[in-house]
Amino acid sequence: MKISAKIDYACKALLELSMHWPAQTPLSMSVIAAKQRIPLQFLTQILITLKQLGYTDSIRGKNGGYRLARPPAEIRMDQLISDLGNEGFWNEEGAEREGGTHVMEAIWYELDQVVLDHLKTLNFENICERVRMQQNIVSFDI
Repeated sequence: MKISAKIDYACKALLELSMHWPAQTPLSMSVIAAKQRIPLQFLTQILITLKQLGYTDSIRGKNGGYRLARPPAEIRMDQLISDLGNEGFWNEEGAEREGGTHVMEAIWYELDQVVLDHLKTLNFENICERVRMQQNIVSFDI
């Protein structure tokens, strides 16, 4: 699967917002950019796209910024990558051009299915748990 800079940065932005969840106060673009090392001009475009796709909300004004539009547990990696237009290893146009008979086309398709199956198990809540485990941070919910 090809992971573009757009997908990588979108995931990092959503991760930062997920780590801030359930706080409803928005995070500024400059905070997200600094913490996740995302170029600010690129982050602006990504956050607009994520808002259009329903992943984030924006708050205008002096204390404005972005926040998640839904809980991190409801944001699955496979859906995000699909919404952002990733094509994966398998190239349907190449298969059509080759008549769909080349063995490598079948291998790329199989690989895509394995990756996509794993991505279905990942959401931003369990990604946050991985970050907390790496940082040895304990999170208590009451």
